[in-house]
Amino acid sequence: MDEKKLHRVLTCIDARLPESIRVDELAAEAQMSPFHFARMFKKAVGHPPHDYITRLRMERAKNLLAEGKMSLREISKNVGFQTQAHFSGVFHKRVGMTPRTYRLRHLRDGDAVQNETLSVPAQRPEPAVLTAAHALEASRAESS
Repeated sequence: MDEKKLHRVLTCIDARLPESIRVDELAAEAQMSPFHFARMFKKAVGHPPHDYITRLRMERAKNLLAEGKMSLREISKNVGFQTQAHFSGVFHKRVGMTPRTYRLRHLRDGDAVQNETLSVPAQRPEPAVLTAAHALEASRAESS
């Protein structure tokens, strides 16, 4: 998949993350058949489209949970889940704890760090999700 198409698809995913995103819609954006698109997307990004979208949603959810400003219901809608129950189930499966537990641990860790006035970030590094920039860079490196 060329860089322009990949960038267009990744931008579309990012813009539509709160919505339902189907592979055939992304394939149309890249002007490819759904089957060919799925293979080329995985080759370029390292993950199948659905898995990439879910990973991106989980990263966005973790950031929103860490902020502590939105309810779980609002976060679930904001990251593209129809129900809080579905969001909680996917989050637990992917992250290893419920969204509520993640929020409480993050806030507790953040408070402890702030109280000790350490220069260590309150949020522990999480496994990286490939961003649009990373995907383009990986695609360029693969082409060379």
